[in-house]
Amino acid sequence: PTQNQNYKRKYLPEDADQAIVQTPYGRGLVVRTRRADNIKEIQLLEWESFAKKVSSPPPEPFMLYTPVEYPSVTPHIGDDVICQYGRGRITAISIVDMSPDKENKDCDKNSNTNTSSNDNGATPTQSPLKSSEPPQKSKPTPNQKPILKYTIALTSWRLSQTRKPIHVHLITPPPRVVRKHTLNEMDAHSRVSFAQHQKSRANAQFSKQKDYALALITYAGAVDAVRNVQHDHSSNNYVRADLVVVMVTCSNNAGMCCVHLKKWEEGRKFAQNALILLDALYQKRGRNIHGILNGEGLIDAKLFGEWRVKSYFIVGRCCLEKGEEDVASGVLKKGLEVGKVYLEEMGTEGCKCKSNLEKASY
Repeated sequence: PTQNQNYKRKYLPEDADQAIVQTPYGRGLVVRTRRADNIKEIQLLEWESFAKKVSSPPPEPFMLYTPVEYPSVTPHIGDDVICQYGRGRITAISIVDMSPDKENKDCDKNSNTNTSSNDNGATPTQSPLKSSEPPQKSKPTPNQKPILKYTIALTSWRLSQTRKPIHVHLITPPPRVVRKHTLNEMDAHSRVSFAQHQKSRANAQFSKQKDYALALITYAGAVDAVRNVQHDHSSNNYVRADLVVVMVTCSNNAGMCCVHLKKWEEGRKFAQNALILLDALYQKRGRNIHGILNGEGLIDAKLFGEWRVKSYFIVGRCCLEKGEEDVASGVLKKGLEVGKVYLEEMGTEGCKCKSNLEKASY
C-alpha cells in the first residue's frame, strides 16, 4: 500500500456507494473505482497494526491502489448494504434450516399438490421410502459454514403511498457492506428517519436519565437534521407528515430542556419555531398532510390544542423569567384560550395544560 502524493490526474467522482472490503491489510473503504483501468482506490481503515511493522510508514490516509476485487466484510444487523435489489439496511440475520428432516417434510407436504414435468412432458415419479429405511440425518462437517438468510429493509426505493419499507430476504449472493451515508448525503426520507431515531434517544435521556443537557443536544440535532431538508422523489405525503411531527415535538421538547436548564432565550426560540410550524399546518387544515395525521390518531386537539398550549407555556415561562411580564401575560392568555377551545376533546391532558397555564399567568 502506498500514498501516491505526486499522482496528478483529472478529478474523478467518488463511488456513490462505497463498499467496505476485507483486504490483506485489514478492512478497507473503496473510495472510488476508476473506469479507465478499473483500479480501486481503497482507504485502509486498520493499517495501524501493520504500520508498526514498517520502518517508515506512509502518512495518513493509508491508500491501496489495486485491480483486485476484494470480498465484502461480514454483514451484521444494522449495516448498510448493497444487494441486487438496491441499497438497504440489514434488520435480521437467521440461519437457514437445511436438515434432511425438514427437506423430507417439505417434499411430503408438497407432493400431493405440486407436480412438475420434465423436458419431454412426463411427470417424474419418486419411489416412497420404506418404513424400514428411515431417512439418515447427515451430520455437518466441522468446516461447513451455516447458510444465512439476510432480511433487508430497502431504502433506495419505496412504495409511493406508504411509509412502510419494502423488505427482501436474501440467501445468495450475500449483500455487500457499504459506508453509511452522512447527513448531507441522505435523501428526505432518510433524514426524517434519522431525526426520529434521535428523538427516541433524546426521550430516554430526558425521561429516564434526567440528563436535560444531553437531551437538549440530541433534540436540537434532530431539528437541525431536517430543518432545511430538500424534498425529492422520496418525499411523499407520509414523509412530509412525519417531518412536521418530528420538527414540532423535538422543538417543544428542546424548549422544555431549556426551561429545566434555565436557558430562557434559547427555549423561547425553540417553542416559537414549533408555533410557526403548527400555525402553517393550521392554515392547511383538510389537506393531505393534515388528513394523514388525523387518520393516525393525531386529532386536532393534539395538534392545535395540546402541542400549541405547550409551546405557549414555554414561551410565556421564558419571557416571565426574563422579566418581560407584559409579553408573558399575552402569550399565556393565548395559550389559555386555545386550551379552552380544545379542552373537552383533549381530556385529562388538556386539564394539565390548563392548570399549568393558569399557574404561570399568576
